[in-house]
Amino acid sequence: MVSSHKARDIVSQVRKEIEKSKGTRVWDDYVNALKLISQVIFFRSSGFVLELIQNAEDSGLGLDNVGVFEVRINERRVKIIHNGRPFTEADVRAICGIRSSKKPEKGTLGYLGIGFKSVFKVTDCPEIYSGGFQFKFDRTHKEWKDPNNMPWHVLPIWIDQPSENIDHDRTTFIIPFRDEETQFRSLLEEIKRLKTELYLFLRWLKKIEVTDEISGRSWVLENVGEDEEGITTLKHNGQEQKFKFFRRSCQVPPSVKQDRLTQEYRANVVQREIAIAFALDGENNLAPWEAGAMYGGVYSFLPLGEEKSGARFPIQADFLVQPGREAINYEAKWKYQFLPAFEFTKPKSLESYVLFGPKLIEPLQNYLETDACVPTADGGWAKPAQVVKLLEEPKAVEDLVALGILKKDELTKILGGQPDLKVVDANTKEPSPGFKGVDRLDLLNNEAFLKWRAKSPDAADWFRSLYIWLQSHPRRDKYNKKRYPKGYWEYKIILTSDGNLLEGGNVWLPDISLADPVVKELANVFQESKPMLHPDILGNVKDEEQLKVIKGFLRGLTGVQFLDSKAVCKEALLPKILTSAPKPLLNDLLKYTVYCQQILVAEIDKGSEFWVLTKQGDVRAAKETLLPKEFKPEQDWETHQQYVPGINFVNPKYLGDMANANDDQLKAWRQFFEAGGVKKEPDNGVEIFAMKWAEEKLKLHYKSVTPVDKLKYGYDLEVAAPVGENMRIEVKGQSHDHDVELKDNEVDAADIYKDSFYLCVISSIPENPTMHLVKNPAAPGVGKKDKLTIPINTWKVAKWP
Repeated sequence: MVSSHKARDIVSQVRKEIEKSKGTRVWDDYVNALKLISQVIFFRSSGFVLELIQNAEDSGLGLDNVGVFEVRINERRVKIIHNGRPFTEADVRAICGIRSSKKPEKGTLGYLGIGFKSVFKVTDCPEIYSGGFQFKFDRTHKEWKDPNNMPWHVLPIWIDQPSENIDHDRTTFIIPFRDEETQFRSLLEEIKRLKTELYLFLRWLKKIEVTDEISGRSWVLENVGEDEEGITTLKHNGQEQKFKFFRRSCQVPPSVKQDRLTQEYRANVVQREIAIAFALDGENNLAPWEAGAMYGGVYSFLPLGEEKSGARFPIQADFLVQPGREAINYEAKWKYQFLPAFEFTKPKSLESYVLFGPKLIEPLQNYLETDACVPTADGGWAKPAQVVKLLEEPKAVEDLVALGILKKDELTKILGGQPDLKVVDANTKEPSPGFKGVDRLDLLNNEAFLKWRAKSPDAADWFRSLYIWLQSHPRRDKYNKKRYPKGYWEYKIILTSDGNLLEGGNVWLPDISLADPVVKELANVFQESKPMLHPDILGNVKDEEQLKVIKGFLRGLTGVQFLDSKAVCKEALLPKILTSAPKPLLNDLLKYTVYCQQILVAEIDKGSEFWVLTKQGDVRAAKETLLPKEFKPEQDWETHQQYVPGINFVNPKYLGDMANANDDQLKAWRQFFEAGGVKKEPDNGVEIFAMKWAEEKLKLHYKSVTPVDKLKYGYDLEVAAPVGENMRIEVKGQSHDHDVELKDNEVDAADIYKDSFYLCVISSIPENPTMHLVKNPAAPGVGKKDKLTIPINTWKVAKWP
């Protein structure tokens, strides 16, 4: 372990050495290479865990202690700790570059030197603590003016104070998530899949401990070791799994030594070991069916994610692997040379098949399935799994290249999502189930590539070309080419003014024809708060025809929203007068409301509610107001407003100089206010009006009129008659004439009080209130007794006084 002072000096020196190349072509190429390595080469976001396991295994080479590897994960970060050999200056320099400090000839596993870069799939600020070193790589470091033009992935920054508690006797990696919620859940699911197969060919690491710090759950993978019979026991949370290993060492053949990649990465390796492992049952019998996910697994010390051998047992060798640990790198030509393709019949009915089937036909067919045997369009050969067919029309592919959207040699890499794919020769007969097809949707789903293009200097030109290409070569249903073109609403392909990519429905296209100064000013404010289309998409079109094509694509096939007067009003003006916003000033409220009415009329989202200026001069929520006579509402509640206390009316100032507005204009205003929550009638207005009206009229004829409606007597008013029993009066109000029903205790009261019980109907509320008084409505021939319904023709003739 080096001293803190020396460790800091080494980190500073490494950074200065790299920064010396700033402004040179080397610097720019380094930046681009790091982007590709960290985001394109590594496919799996969880791949860095395997890379760090490999680093830990290498760091334990020659140590006597038991290797322990810990993974601790929460919603913010993943923390990885191991007790291997601590970092040296050489390790720091290797991790701050694109090279390896490993020695394959001495038994280390790594050789490319870029495995650590896989962490950048999930983080922008990984931290490293080991051997006295404590530093990080930070995309958001305050000294970077533009991280997109910085090789920040390899510029070490010394850490004065660790972000959390660190055991300085062990190596620790702290990897904060870039997208906490998504990456935490995704990585946790991937880590849960780590099983005992990780241990099959590791030698120093004997225990892997995983802790989910959110749930508190933890589990352990453990290699217990071999017994006297050479049987290895692995454990996963206490559950045992047994394997029998068979190993054989062989000298590296001269033909392999001449291979260029072997010379570059394994030049000093003279001997290699090949091993296979068979799963055993509880009685130590061979049981390959119990190997589960390891069937056909191919290992280069750790499992290769996408590689299968076809065998029902795992195979280990010192394979040169592709970056990302997904598969063997078949450009290293140490395999058998390709044999011409053969077609076989399988005469299983013949006795000779017993010999030729398993010994000749099946091995050769298996070889042809797993080796480079498919002719490619460029005249080469590739494995069946490494070829794709282009599903686009030849003209579309030609234009894709001609417009500069993709280079010819980029087609398969970008559309297929893998760097080693080839286009199958068009004359090749497809096997069943056929080769993988790729088309424009693979391009539109290639998030890493599109984001890279969005940050490039010519981003607007590139995306404009893409839009022209997509519009010029419509995407149609493969079963019915005459159907209308299919859209791209769900794809994040619209370049915004700030260089991001969004779905069309979330992006706005400014309408430069806005004339009204107020709306235009609001449009400018609106553009500052909403994602807008990059101005150079349309600003640099070559002619009107191209402009028409691009606008047609944006609006018709992606749902980009056009920022016209109506959109500005809905998005920037209307919110200012809604009750969800603070009360505006009176003049602003009037002005904004008039603009919204003129532009939107009644096109307002359901449930919206305005602030409204009342005749009293205050501002209230629309639900607390009614329309006054000036707006010619269906019902005039203003003339007799004294009978419904507390009601407020909209101020006619909204009409401005439209004092003589015609019926259509007034109707438009009524629709607008009603859409904004202004009520047609007050809550319980008819009932309140009826009570107040009846009480007032009765007091003109009787000394004592007492409201008792709250007492649930079955009537509303008790009137002291000049002679005899008090009058009990049930009041019913109506805007439109209809039969009156008495229910429950009202019916009981009518039966009890008979001639002293009266039904009082106030009709034609609110414009022409008229009072009708029906004596003893329960008397025979007056009301119908199922619910005690008093028909119109009965109460109508009882007009009072």
